[in-house]
Order: sequence, then C-alpha cells, then structure tokens
Amino acid sequence: MSERDNRVKAFEKLMRGGLSSTDVFCLKNQLMAMGFFTAPASTKYHGNYEGGLFDHSFTVTSSLLSLTKRMGLNWKRKASPYIVGMLHDLCKCDSYIHNPDGTYSYNPDILLPGHGDKSVILAQKIVDLTDEEMACIRWHMGAFDDKENWDKYGKSIEKYPNVLWTHTADMMAARIFKI
Repeated sequence: MSERDNRVKAFEKLMRGGLSSTDVFCLKNQLMAMGFFTAPASTKYHGNYEGGLFDHSFTVTSSLLSLTKRMGLNWKRKASPYIVGMLHDLCKCDSYIHNPDGTYSYNPDILLPGHGDKSVILAQKIVDLTDEEMACIRWHMGAFDDKENWDKYGKSIEKYPNVLWTHTADMMAARIFKI
C-alpha cells in the first residue's frame, strides 16, 4: 500500500468519529481531487514533504479532538472539530510546486492568494460550514496574521472561543509535534 493510500485510510478512520460514512466518502473524494493527501504543508517548515499537508492536518484534528474532550469545549455540531482541523490549511493544496531536486517552492500561478480566507472559500465549496467553523478556519493562524487584523481575531475569539483552541491545536502540531 502506498503512503498516499495509508493516509487516505487514516483519514477515513479518524473522520468517521464525527461524520457519516457518506460524508467521509464524499469529502475524501473531493480532497483526493485537490491533491490534499500528497501536498506539502510548507516549503521549508513543518510538513515540508509529500503528504505533509495531510499529516499536519491529521495532527491538528487529533489535537483539537483531544482539547475538546479534555477542556470540555462546546461546538455547534459534533463534526466541527473534525472539519475545522482537517480543512484549516486547505489553501495549501495548490500553493507549492515540487522541484526536480525534491524541494518545494511557491506556485506563482495560483489564482486565489491568501491563507485563512482562501481555506474558508475552498472548504465552503465542499462542506456547508457553520459560522463558527468559518471563523475557526479563518483565524487559525492567530497572531501570526497581519497585525492590522489582531482586533478582528480577538473579537472572533470572544464570539467563538473555539477559534483560540483551533489556533492552539495548530501550534501544537507545528511547534510541539513538528508536523
């Protein structure tokens, strides 16, 4: 079984904890078409290898589920931490080019730039997101967003506390688990 196939199986197993089998099947097919299971998560930081985007997103999802259980987080729907964790970096599916030397560089031909906003737009095309899910995906980078957006980030946390927990799960994956 290929590494991509192993990642797809891990995705199915994890996501069945919060989504129906039909929803998992549909989401898996959409993500496969987007290259989600083979894309890197970055060019030189966490997950800068083939499949790194899925590995990072899987770890964020697992961390967010753990935080949800341990901290008693309340979500609008059961599927939310699964959707938010798995789709928070969807923008990266077309962001990088695999170079002949095995490294990755930024794709200069992407039509939709951005990070949080782009991930929300792409996710909304395949899943009907709640307002809370959109806020969590949009603001998952926390204070790593542009400084002029910090006030909006703070207001989003006040309205949807899980925005902060999503950022925390992302930082756990990237900075602690190095994925």
